[in-house]
Amino acid sequence: MGLAAAFIGGTMGTIAHTMNNAMRKVPLSRQPWLHVGYFFVGCWAGNAYVRLEKKMAEDINEIRADKGMPPMVGSGYWMRTDTEK
Repeated sequence: MGLAAAFIGGTMGTIAHTMNNAMRKVPLSRQPWLHVGYFFVGCWAGNAYVRLEKKMAEDINEIRADKGMPPMVGSGYWMRTDTEK
């Protein structure tokens, strides 16, 4: 999931810069180093989102365990939160 999230985030970062240039009606390839910069910022944001989502699922399951409730339905299938298996 990390590589896919990084690639999708990087693509979104590059698209954000390209759309910014398109809205300002300047050449799309203007300042190409920013394409690369926004790609890496997008990669970081994509991986940060995955870490945040995993932490939130763990926190929710911990709160549910404190209340005596079972974990979220299907949380072990769509995101592995336990490292014991």
